[in-house]
Amino acid sequence: MTSIGLEEKARHMTSQFTAGGGAARLFRTTTKQAGTKDIWLCAVTASDRAAIAELVLDPEQEQFADPVDAVFNGLQNSHHPQLEHPFAVVAHGSAAGFFILREKQAVPPWAHHDVITLHSFRVCRNHQNKGYGRAGIELAIGWVRQNRPDVTGLMLAVNMRNLLARTIYLKCGFVDTGTTHSGPIGDQHILAYDLLRQSG
Repeated sequence: MTSIGLEEKARHMTSQFTAGGGAARLFRTTTKQAGTKDIWLCAVTASDRAAIAELVLDPEQEQFADPVDAVFNGLQNSHHPQLEHPFAVVAHGSAAGFFILREKQAVPPWAHHDVITLHSFRVCRNHQNKGYGRAGIELAIGWVRQNRPDVTGLMLAVNMRNLLARTIYLKCGFVDTGTTHSGPIGDQHILAYDLLRQSG
């Protein structure tokens, strides 16, 4: 499966990671993102590992991101597969980015139990500086609003040294909670997006 086939596949598939869940379908934005309407989310399955692995980051960014194989192994071995929703950010028919949304029992210890958490967000280096990162975040927020209307917030952890990512999240409406978490390569800021106060 190549990234170019993600849209067509999403029309027919049942997600291997979210079997029976509502994530196994396209989620299109209702407003233009990053200057174009041709950006949407596509639920990802185990067969998309190679396509997502093509979303290469610059070396200075790779240190902050889990390897794609580790991410997919974690999804396959998850104790709560129906509560973890991996998505590709698809631009003009090709995967430009990737992230995972977790909910309920699948959220990490640093998150509130009534929120959804964002993980493993990446935008391929060839697609950076085109607005796809912000578009992907806005689509994630939109998916939560549409599919989990009772959820009040979105949270994430970002390494303290990853200043670029933190800046993007803050520009998208996340706020620093003031708490930190010890991550695999250093302390992380815990950021939160209030779905009740933010208009998107």
